[in-house]
Amino acid sequence: MNNKTVATNKKARFDYFLEDKFVAGLELEGWEVKSLREGRLNLKEAYIKIIKNELWLVGSRIDPVNFINQKDTLNPERFRKLLLNRREIEKIAFALSAKGQTCVPVKLFWKGPLAKLEISLAKGKKNYDKKHAKKIDDLKRESERALKNFK
Repeated sequence: MNNKTVATNKKARFDYFLEDKFVAGLELEGWEVKSLREGRLNLKEAYIKIIKNELWLVGSRIDPVNFINQKDTLNPERFRKLLLNRREIEKIAFALSAKGQTCVPVKLFWKGPLAKLEISLAKGKKNYDKKHAKKIDDLKRESERALKNFK
C-alpha cells in the first residue's frame, strides 16, 4: 500500500474473479474525509447496489475520528453515493442483470484532494477455485524461496 491508498479489499480478490474495473468518485461528508485521511475504513463486507439508476456503496464502515463532538449522531455504515457518468452506470447495471455477477469495491485511494473508489465487476469463485488459487500462490512462494536459497 502506498501512502495514497487508504484501504484495499483483499477478500474481494480471494472470493471473486475480477473482470472490468471502474474508478468512481464518492459523495462524502466532512467527518468522513477526516476519518479517511487517518485510514479508518473497512471495505471487507462492502458491495455496490443500484437504487433508482444510481450506484451506492453499501456495507462499508468509516469510523469517526476521536475529536468529533457528535459521534452518537453519525452513521458510520450509511449508504454512500458513487459518482460515475451515465454510460458507465448503464454498463454496470447491464452486467449486474446477468446471473452470478456482482460489483465489489477493490480499493479506495486519493487522487489529489479527491477520494476515488476502484470498483470491479466480479463473478463468484467456488471453493475449488479458491483452493486452486491458494495452491498456485504457495507454489510460487516455494519456488521464490528455492531461488533465493540457491543464490
